[in-house]
Amino acid sequence: MKRITQNLIILLIGMTMPFMALAQQQYQLKSHSLVISGTSNLHDWTANAEKVNGTFKIAVDNNKVTGINAFELKVDATSLKGSKGNIMNSKIVDALNAKKHPNITFKSTGGNITEKSGVYKVLSSGVLTIAGKSQNISIEAQSKVLPNGDIEFTGTKKLKMTDYNIDPPTAMLGTMTTGDEITLTFKVVLKTV
Repeated sequence: MKRITQNLIILLIGMTMPFMALAQQQYQLKSHSLVISGTSNLHDWTANAEKVNGTFKIAVDNNKVTGINAFELKVDATSLKGSKGNIMNSKIVDALNAKKHPNITFKSTGGNITEKSGVYKVLSSGVLTIAGKSQNISIEAQSKVLPNGDIEFTGTKKLKMTDYNIDPPTAMLGTMTTGDEITLTFKVVLKTV
């Protein structure tokens, strides 16, 4: 009887291991579009993040994201390129104090996924650190599993520069001033490691 019980336990473990492996997988960034947009008293502006990386542990079941167990996204602050050229680029680096704080990071502390009419929304809580200042925030995104098994997340998030001790940049001896609120628009595609 003891041998039958042991064999049964081994069989059950063997049968559940593939499901455990599917329950959570490691992903990495395959491609990204991360655009910061804002306003000024003269014109609207954008900045693109050229260097982004991250690690993600995501649960997928039946071609649906069922859980995000952990993730960290890191943006090289010196890689932000503005729509108004090199002068704007240097203003961005200065405003972010990028020489002292070269990375912008978002580290997830939890989240949940909801489905409505076939659209899967992810609400992720975490710590966003910009220019050395950390804040707890929530970010909402839509997720979908692509036909090749990659995962795509898209969304937007409004932030205020002053919440991160960043003075909205000025130019032309102060005659051009930028608005405090910015919008982050993102699309990231992840692939399994």
